[in-house]
Order: sequence, then structure tokens, then C-alpha cells
Amino acid sequence: MKKILVTGGAGFIGAHITQKLINLGYKVLVVDNLSTVGGIPYVNPKCKFIKGDITNATVIKKIENWRPNIIFHLAAQSGGESAYDNPKIDYLSNGYGTYMIAELAKKLKVKQLIYSSSVAVYGSKINEEINEKSSTNPDSIYGVSKFTGEMFIKQVLKKTKVKTVILRVFNTYGPGENLNFLKKGMISIYSYYLWRNKPIIVKGSLNRFRNFQYIDDVANIFVQTLRNKNLKKNEIINLTTGRITRIKDLLKILILENSKKKVKKSKIIIRKNTKGDSFGWNASNKYFKKIFPKFQFISLKDGIHKYFEWINKIPLKNDLKGYHPLDKKLRK
Repeated sequence: MKKILVTGGAGFIGAHITQKLINLGYKVLVVDNLSTVGGIPYVNPKCKFIKGDITNATVIKKIENWRPNIIFHLAAQSGGESAYDNPKIDYLSNGYGTYMIAELAKKLKVKQLIYSSSVAVYGSKINEEINEKSSTNPDSIYGVSKFTGEMFIKQVLKKTKVKTVILRVFNTYGPGENLNFLKKGMISIYSYYLWRNKPIIVKGSLNRFRNFQYIDDVANIFVQTLRNKNLKKNEIINLTTGRITRIKDLLKILILENSKKKVKKSKIIIRKNTKGDSFGWNASNKYFKKIFPKFQFISLKDGIHKYFEWINKIPLKNDLKGYHPLDKKLRK
């Protein structure tokens, strides 16, 4: 049985990946400090769990003793706005932490390392369709730190036999996000206001644009890297639907979905944009389709519908512990 390490495996994307790996019969070690930004922390009861930080030498030694064959590296400070609260933590976690994991992968001679990078490494590309060869010019601290992680992986592992896959993840949404955290995730933030039956506060222009993808699709793609024969030794892939959505159109879909409940008409309030927030990006997923030719993304409308099926089960509470979609307590 293959042994897989998932750093950040209790976070938003990591928890979903961990569940899928366990369902497939893998033995999984999750390392997480449980300071999840934007997600409801969830430690899968069927995984081996180490609470700690990947920049801690003691934690790295424990991982080394467990000897994983494959590493999914998602541990990170994952919020663009949050990075400005403490740039040091952002850089140490996303930069130095990734260096530590890459060095460990080299030492253990793991078969594969899959790294969760971000669209933020590109910066705003208002008049350009992004592909994997587009220039990297991050306009946020978060984007700088994630790109630093990419460079450490390239420097440490390129000349080894470790197969690396860098997935530059575009805006992801879905069950498991902490609706009460208003510094990460456009769809989550706007959904919070609808959930609370409050006016929707939009920071920045309604004409900003993004690519959005549903959490289950993102987790499935990560897991499918394990058996994908189309992957070369060192890959960089945009994980994106390739579908452009402007904020004004996103809000229409969200408000329409929420209108199925008996709520008052939603009001939209426009405020000053957030520091480091890119105006827009849209990507080509031509290369993605070459690697994952049969993969079909769920539509934004259907994804938001599934998202609200979960949201509508959650009571209006400040502490959402116990309401993670993978938690059996919620399914009772």
C-alpha cells in the first residue's frame, strides 16, 4: 500500500483530497497546524495526524520516520488579503516551508510531489489569456510567496528522479469554506452575506473577472495526478475551467440561487478594493485538457447550487466546527 503525505490536509482543499485518497485505499499522513485560513479545519479520523508546522525540524523528522512514497504539498498561508496581516508568516510558510518539503522529498527519494500553487503568481492579466508560459509577475505578497515555493521545488528537485507536478490553482469554492472568514474566497464572502441575509459588500469593481472551479473538481484533479500517464517529469499546469466570469454576473447567479429561500431582496454595496487584489485573470486550459482529456468541470451555476445545499444546512453560528461537509455529525 502506498503511503501518502498530505501537508495542509485538514484545510479546505486538503481535507477533500485526503478523503478521496482514503476512499481509494491509500495510507495517509496529514500534517497540519490547524490555523486554516478560509476553511473549516477537519482532521479525517481515518488518517494518521501530526499537528505541527512544516517549518519545524521536529515535524519534518516525524514525517521522515514515516517515510511517505508520495507527497501532496498544500500547507500554506492561503489568503491573499491575509498575507498583508503578517508577511513574515506568509513567506516562511509558503516559501521556506516548501523548501523544507522539497528537501525532504529529495532525501526520501519519493516517487512524486504534487504542489498546490496559485494563479496569484501571474498577477493581473487584463488583456491576456493566461497559459503556462505567461510571465509571472505577482501583484500581491501571497503571489510572491507561492512563486517562491515553485522556485524552490524547481531548484531542489529538477535534477532528481522525483516527479513534480505544480498545479496553479485558480479561484476555488465549495462546501468546507468558513463562511465567517471574510478575507479569502470571493464566492464564500458573497455567500456569507446571503447566508446572513445582509447587504452584499463588494470590494472593488463589479467588472473584475476570474475563473472559478468547484472544490470537488479540484480535489479530483489532484488525485488523478497519481495515475496520469500523460504527465512528464516536471509539470506546471493551470488548474482552471478556462471560463471567464465577471463579478456582476457571479452575483446574479448567487442572488438567484439564494432567492429560492424566502429572503428580502439583496442589496449590493461597492467599496474600495482590497490591497493586492488583482483586477482580473482568465486562462486557457488547453494544456490542462491535453493532460486530462476526459475531465469535465461542473458548471458555475450547478456548483453554486451544490454549495448552497450545504450552506442551507448550517445554522447561523460564528463557530462552524462540526459543520464540515465531510463530518459525520453534519450528515446525521
